[in-house]
Amino acid sequence: MRNVLLIIILVGFFLCLSGTARHVLSISEGAEIDVRKLFKTHCIPCHGEDGKGTDLGKGLGTPDFTDVEWQKTRPDTRFVEQILNGSEKMFPFKDKLNMEEVQALVVYVRQFAKK
Repeated sequence: MRNVLLIIILVGFFLCLSGTARHVLSISEGAEIDVRKLFKTHCIPCHGEDGKGTDLGKGLGTPDFTDVEWQKTRPDTRFVEQILNGSEKMFPFKDKLNMEEVQALVVYVRQFAKK
């Protein structure tokens, strides 16, 4: 049940944001998320500023976010799950980021494939 609710919330969120390429997202009234700052703080060490991966990240198997074909194989829910729970080689961020920040990062990561 919890997963169904999460999927419904995510679908609604992404429908609202579809087509946006903003770097500061207004998620709810009065709340703004500086997604560039979030990415710089939490993601750049492994994923790189350009999304292609740093040497460290590549050594850990970090994917190239600019790869359109790779992105097509990953649903947004998989990105959310990865950010929240991490993996063998990625730290979990569920204790550092709230759901709105995670969703904003997913939208931001999707933009790399459009450049």
